[in-house]
Amino acid sequence: MSTIQILLTIFAGIIGSNVIAELIRQKGETKRQKDKQKHDDTKVESEDMQAVKTALKWVMYDRIRYLGLAYVKDGEIDLDDRRILREMHKSYHEGLGGNGDLDDLMAQVGRLPLKQ
Repeated sequence: MSTIQILLTIFAGIIGSNVIAELIRQKGETKRQKDKQKHDDTKVESEDMQAVKTALKWVMYDRIRYLGLAYVKDGEIDLDDRRILREMHKSYHEGLGGNGDLDDLMAQVGRLPLKQ
């Protein structure tokens, strides 16, 4: 093998290893970018879910308050209506993190006589 061939082989090896190293670096960078994008998408989804949860909590609050006040005004409640309202309040309070503002109203509803 001539000196030129040896130098070309060494040079090709160096260039080849640099090319391989660059390809590996690019692949790693692409993976990091994908992981970051996935994290950003998850963060956005999490923020969206929090907004939906907050909105649902207020809708539930309004509905429970409206129905509870209507039953208190009527002075009585149907057994099924009371059961449904209690389940709605439980979901609002435990599932959505309601703050207890409706507890007094629910106590009033619980003391109402049942419709015959």
